[in-house]
Amino acid sequence: MRVKINNRAWTIRSATAREMRDRMGDCDHPPGRHPTIRVRRSLGTLATLDTVVHEVLHASRPELAEDAVDETASTIARILHRLGARITLPP
Repeated sequence: MRVKINNRAWTIRSATAREMRDRMGDCDHPPGRHPTIRVRRSLGTLATLDTVVHEVLHASRPELAEDAVDETASTIARILHRLGARITLPP
């Protein structure tokens, strides 16, 4: 899936547990020619939502500290999940 973040095209894609090793998700930092956000495909619905929000925050606001991104993403994801938001990533 292609999305625009800060007027730049990013790809969001699912990744295998092997690709992600011990991570739930990551994003290219600094973004290169084809910036990509990767999310582990084996996550549950809340964890997927949290990880996507987390990585989009990193991509859109790289100056934020990790603890600020963690707290903000978890709060947003929890509320969206309670409101019925679900994310399905293509394989």
